[in-house]
Amino acid sequence: MQPVEAESATPKAKPRKLTGCPVVKYELAEGKISFFNKVGLFRKRWVLIKEFPVYELTGVENLGNWLSLSWNNEVYEFIFKCNGESFDNLVQQIAELQEVHQRNLQKAQQIALCRGELIAALNASLPIVDCSFDILMGLHEKRVNWVQMENYLQTLGGFNFKPELLVPLDLDFSKIAVAIQNQTTKETAQEAFDILRAIYAYFSGFELEALADGVLNFGYVRVVVLAYFMLNDLWFAKVIGEVDMEIEFNAFRVQLADLAAQTNFGADAEGFVSTIVEADVFGSGIWDTRLLFREGLKQL
Repeated sequence: MQPVEAESATPKAKPRKLTGCPVVKYELAEGKISFFNKVGLFRKRWVLIKEFPVYELTGVENLGNWLSLSWNNEVYEFIFKCNGESFDNLVQQIAELQEVHQRNLQKAQQIALCRGELIAALNASLPIVDCSFDILMGLHEKRVNWVQMENYLQTLGGFNFKPELLVPLDLDFSKIAVAIQNQTTKETAQEAFDILRAIYAYFSGFELEALADGVLNFGYVRVVVLAYFMLNDLWFAKVIGEVDMEIEFNAFRVQLADLAAQTNFGADAEGFVSTIVEADVFGSGIWDTRLLFREGLKQL
């Protein structure tokens, strides 16, 4: 009987030979890692071997005094020449710095997205504010132009704001559509007021408080909305025949001064006031002031 040959043992993998550029010292400062060596036969001096931006490293691997860094699609290896020294502490520092950097980057991206969504919310809402005030003012004409009211519904129906971070601004135009189609003055006015209240509540609501700490000059949004409401309200007061409007004018002046103090909004309140005073009721002046105000918002 032939003896059974013992299965040959699996050959052990040869240990990886660690090689790399020798270094004597490294520094981690201002987001950069610098590696140094000493050169010179009699008068030693430090020479920079290689430098890497910490936040651009895509791979870090180390084993004791051996270090491998991946940067710009290249791999760089180093050997710590000093006995008993290792790169363990450096690797930990790199990981901590990259983690903090990533968190800050994500926060900055969220802030930028949030600011962009706020501007989008303003741009989408201000035409609805205009349209709602136009409906209220149109109801005070001697004879209500219900055909024009139907046209306003098209503007209302064009509202489109779907944010990712901000809470949605839900506006219901179905009730005002029914009121206009039925040509009921009281219900139409009530629904127009409700739309304005919803927009004002949205921009002054608590939802923005949670974001205020992370967004620079975030509070100016409330000031913008209030100032724009006041501008339209001044025209509404003129339409309904309010005689003494000086108190409202002064409040508007204060609001624009507050807006100018918080931002670079440079429109002069007196220009708005003089236009309102001198313009004819239901004339083009209202559109001139609205466009002037919105033009100022482009500077924000």
